[in-house]
Amino acid sequence: MKYFFWFLLVLVGLFVAKVLFFPVHVGNQIVNTAYDTVSKTINADNAIYNYEWFKQTFEDINAAKVQLENADKAVSIFKEEAGVRTSWTFDDKQEAARLSSVALGLRNHLETLIADYNARAKMANRSMFQDGILPNYIEAVTFLIKK
Repeated sequence: MKYFFWFLLVLVGLFVAKVLFFPVHVGNQIVNTAYDTVSKTINADNAIYNYEWFKQTFEDINAAKVQLENADKAVSIFKEEAGVRTSWTFDDKQEAARLSSVALGLRNHLETLIADYNARAKMANRSMFQDGILPNYIEAVTFLIKK
């Protein structure tokens, strides 16, 4: 009985190794195995692409944050210079709406950039390419709260 258990364990081990590390043919298609997935994930081109993506997106987030701050300042300056809202002309109201719309669009764009960054940072096959200097997670609330 003892030898039967070891024989069965070796057979299961060989089956698992075949499934994980060798291609499985289903019809005319080769089904990717764990080995194929790992070899595609950890190669030089993919490593460079993901590393550059994190760097570029982090800088895009910082640029979008500055753009949002500028848009919010433009809205504030306009409201200060235009005076009391009840005395605004039709053109003043349109300009206020335009400036607010620009700020909202930039806020939404920044939110999307942050969500994409955080999603990739959580992916096991992508997060390994961060350099340790960039954050693993960016809190959107800290970027989007008006001061």
